[in-house]
Order: sequence, then structure tokens, then C-alpha cells
Amino acid sequence: MTRTFRTAGVGLMALTAFALTVLPARDVRSQDDKPGDKPSSIEGAWKLVEQKNGDAKEYQKQPEGTEMIKYVTGGRFVWTIVREGRVIGAAGGKFKVDKDKYAESIEYFHGEGNASLVGKTFDFTWKVDGNTWLHVGVIKVDGQDLKIDEKWERCK
Repeated sequence: MTRTFRTAGVGLMALTAFALTVLPARDVRSQDDKPGDKPSSIEGAWKLVEQKNGDAKEYQKQPEGTEMIKYVTGGRFVWTIVREGRVIGAAGGKFKVDKDKYAESIEYFHGEGNASLVGKTFDFTWKVDGNTWLHVGVIKVDGQDLKIDEKWERCK
């Protein structure tokens, strides 16, 4: 009996090693994607470096000790805002890309305010230039339009 388990274990390890080294990697996608679709260049982990939101005339950096990271992959996204080691805000849901259009549908939110974003979809134009993601659009928060103009840097 022990020999059977040992043989099965060795066989399973060999099959796993074969699959990892010989078979092509499989991309993770949303259910709406078709086989053969390539992941978009937007997929990955991003750090917000500057933003010009609302009525701001110039780009502003995040306040000292604050970091916003967004993970975008497989048709899903999540972003977190961390200040001094504590998560103070987060949201996530599904995203779609169509040429230069990027849409986020927010399914959950954590933190103070902005719970009204849940269930909403927001449309943006986007462009990746090297390791910089430019993300521009208008979101409606509590019945008011808020311009979003953000620069993200790919995390390394």
C-alpha cells in the first residue's frame, strides 16, 4: 500500500514538472474573453504616482506615508490605499478593456465614504507608455461629476 502511494506521488510530481516546463503557460482571463486573446498591457500591479482629480490644475503626488496600489488581471481589479501601514480604503470588481477604453465595475468597497460607488461602472480612456499608465475619465460621486486624471507606474 505504501509503495502504491509512493509510486503515485512520484508520478504526480513528474507530471507536474512536465506540465510546468513543457506545456505553454495559460493566461488567466475573465469569462467574457475568447480563447487565444492575449492579456492586455494594462494587466499587472500599479502604483499611483500622481493625480490631477476634480478641479486641480496640476498633478499632485500622494501625501507622505500614503500609497495606492492597483492590481489588474484576469478581468478583475482591486486597489488599496495604505497610510502608515494601515489599509484606509479599498475597492475591487471587474474591468473591461476595448481599445483605448477601460471600464471598472465596482463590486465592493472598504473605508470611509464612497460606498455609493458599489454597483457602478466608470469609463476611462487609458494608455500605457512604457511603465506608465495614464488613466482619465469622469466618475459620478454622490450625484456630482468628478474628473479623474491619474498617472500610475508599473510595480517592479
